[in-house]
Formats: sequence, structure tokens, C-alpha cells
Amino acid sequence: MKVDNFMKKHRIKKIYAYHEERQDKNTMSFGWVPSKALDLNNPVVVSSVSKSKKVSESDREWSEKEGNSVASLSDYKKYFEALTGESSDEFISKWGFKEDELEELRKRANKRYKEGEGSFLLSLARLISDDEKFSSFGRVYKVVDPNT
Repeated sequence: MKVDNFMKKHRIKKIYAYHEERQDKNTMSFGWVPSKALDLNNPVVVSSVSKSKKVSESDREWSEKEGNSVASLSDYKKYFEALTGESSDEFISKWGFKEDELEELRKRANKRYKEGEGSFLLSLARLISDDEKFSSFGRVYKVVDPNT
């Protein structure tokens, strides 16, 4: 499938790619940057606006403004490992049955903690490892194989 056709089919506004940048010899920053390229020979993650009534107003506003977006599943794997220091399988094995502990750890470790962050990380790990669709913070995340 051509990228333009894929974008139209899933009503995607933005393509993202994982990016790392060395700040100095001890510091690496990482995150998502806008991209024009998308490899449709491998699975991708489509993120779309959640229609749930449980979404907070601020999350809904941000999500609607963002619209649907896409990034490669391989970029999500890189992002997850940079964020947690573990593969998604390792993370699930370690935290899969300790979500409350994970939430407390995230609360203590992150100065900009947002309620539900631990749950989000577990859901993201399951998305990466098991293609489990999930909804969080006003977004729906799902793995799509463009070849099917």
C-alpha cells in the first residue's frame, strides 16, 4: 500500500519518528519528531482520538487537536526502551502483576507525573509485545500491519 493511501484510509494527519540527541557526554535526550517518511513494509502504531466519555477535558482537547498519527512499531520499541531501560517483555514480566507499585514508583520518580502513568506504560508494553490495543489520556493506540 502506498503511504498516501494508508494516510487517507486511517485519516492520519501526522507521521512521527523516534529521535535521540546527545546533549553532552553524559546526557541523551529522546522523543518524537515529525517525519515525512513511513515504512509500510512493517507494522506501525496508529494513535487516534478516543471517543470515551471518561477522558478529561484537557486530554480531549489535546487529542482532538493532534488528530490521528502514526509511527513505526520499531520506533515505539526504541522509545519504550529509552524511557524504561527495559524491553517491553522484560517490563511486563517485572510489573505485569504489580501495577499499583509501578504507579507509586512513577509518582516518586517523575516530577511531572500524571495520574495513570504506570498503567499507560504497562499498556504500551503490551501493545508492543502482544499487539494489545488500548486507550489512555484521550488516545487510542493500535498496531496495524499495512500488508494485511
